[in-house]
Amino acid sequence: MTPAPRTLFLAGLLAATALCAPLPAMAQASQADERLLTDPFLQLPTQDGVHVVWFTEFEGEDHTVVVGEREFAAETIKMSRLAEDNQSWVGTQNGDGSVFSATTARDVWRHQAYVDGLTAGEREAYFVRSADENGETVESREFSLAPLPAEGQPLRILLTSDHQLKPMTPTNMQKIAENVGELDAVFFSGDLQNIPDRASEWFDDNRGFAFFPGLQGHAAYALAQSRTEGDITFDTTTTYHGGEIIQNAPLFPVIGNHEVMGRYNPATTLGSQFNDPRPRAVAEALYEANADLYNPSGDAQIREQWIADNSFNTTTYEEIFTLPADGPGEETYYAIRYGDVFMIGLYGTRIWRSPSQDEGVRGKYREAAADLDTPDNWGWGEFIFEDMAEGSEQYDWLVSVLESEQFKSAPVKLALMHHPSHGMGDNSIPAYANPEQILDYDEAGRLTGVRYDYPVDADMFVNHVEPLLSDAGVQLVHTGHSHVWYRFVNPAGMNILETSNVGNNYGCYVEGHQARGNAPSGFDYDPADYAVTGDPHGYEPVMPTEFSPMTNASSGEDLPCIASNELTAFSVLETGPDGTTVSSYVFDTTDPQGEVELFDRFEPN
Repeated sequence: MTPAPRTLFLAGLLAATALCAPLPAMAQASQADERLLTDPFLQLPTQDGVHVVWFTEFEGEDHTVVVGEREFAAETIKMSRLAEDNQSWVGTQNGDGSVFSATTARDVWRHQAYVDGLTAGEREAYFVRSADENGETVESREFSLAPLPAEGQPLRILLTSDHQLKPMTPTNMQKIAENVGELDAVFFSGDLQNIPDRASEWFDDNRGFAFFPGLQGHAAYALAQSRTEGDITFDTTTTYHGGEIIQNAPLFPVIGNHEVMGRYNPATTLGSQFNDPRPRAVAEALYEANADLYNPSGDAQIREQWIADNSFNTTTYEEIFTLPADGPGEETYYAIRYGDVFMIGLYGTRIWRSPSQDEGVRGKYREAAADLDTPDNWGWGEFIFEDMAEGSEQYDWLVSVLESEQFKSAPVKLALMHHPSHGMGDNSIPAYANPEQILDYDEAGRLTGVRYDYPVDADMFVNHVEPLLSDAGVQLVHTGHSHVWYRFVNPAGMNILETSNVGNNYGCYVEGHQARGNAPSGFDYDPADYAVTGDPHGYEPVMPTEFSPMTNASSGEDLPCIASNELTAFSVLETGPDGTTVSSYVFDTTDPQGEVELFDRFEPN
């Protein structure tokens, strides 16, 4: 996918509304003290307080948050699953195994203090202090914090997803920090990094675009781009640092497929573990068949851990973040009233597998031919990690949330979910349905193939969750996963927005422009289940309200999406006395001196 010709793009910019001028409060941060693995960041505010979290590579002592004359002691835990391996880019190693030839545990400590005595609508300065093993003290810079916002308090909330160490992520975060002003929260629809147990992807990947540096203004990624105007080509390399954001605004993520590790096996690489999940039911059946061997004492905790280690886990994600944990999903799905905004964080994602139907591939549509007699090696297709169909634990929890007074009384209601059932990217097919396994046998009764089908009319979100949200008056569902920007409005008036174009795009599939290449072929599948263009469920995309940043390269027609490795987009939810708006902005990275421009704005119904 290529952006619109430069002349057309500039014409669009002339009609767009510019963002506000940069505010000093969100200026790029100076270099952090390297003795702190991260700056502090904010988590789970309450009516009169907020949690402050930071990381070090030393256990140390006397970890403290300082607010004015008050000090708040932190609790410290050692992260249990963080490691590096031969594919890490850390220190002097560049993904070549020169330092870590095998998976090696990395010592990282998490510190968390709860700061109370705060007043809604008032920000207070804070910093953190830690003493290392030698008794030497290190302090962070000073930032600001606040508790839960009060009802009626104007809010500015960033909607983002799919950072994943992608090339334009530091650019995207830096432009937000330079142009948006002070944020009140960050809502993040999954895929924070690539391999959740690889420590450097969170903290210090030497390519300069790890997760925390990007959101704290300490990234250092040199983005090389090229553009042509007439007969002249302009080559630029610009180093972007991300933005100082989560030191001052609480972060609320939900689980994407890149927050889930597969079967735990430290004898293999982290990438191998990540790509090797299997359904809980498969692990449970194996456990029950061998319970006397695996757990002679019948200890319930041992059983639970064995099943998690032999299926999939979100251990690192849950250890890093502090999120509402008062529901059955604990931190894996949750809801929170945040001033006038009620946010529902769904656990809606599945394993990604290759669409290749080559007989040697364990993919979304088939098992590898060599594995047919070894079910322990099966991938089980693109199975869903957490059920949300009617009758499931998550569905029943969602019903109770939607019936709560806090939800009903909130002026603004939105949900976050990583997977885009409705979408124009490649990950909207196959349908968000449990794979239907098809076993092929020859005349002698020998297994000759294991295939998977995903009927579109079995989509779990569309059939079960979307009607609940629509009927309850949810105005916006924010998704990710396909690394594009687009927007739909369903028949009930609920907006569906993906705003994850931070680089490494996979295309936008519009009829007459581009067709998906990840639909099955060569087997007895119903083509109607695998739409090669548009939304698989027939929704028509909304054209951006201000201008279209991209056009069809052949026809010149405006496109209702952004899928580009040159244009990066972000979206901001704002509430206030004049109503609620969701605004999306675009920046052309081939023109580093250019402006960030508004291209879409709507008022949630």
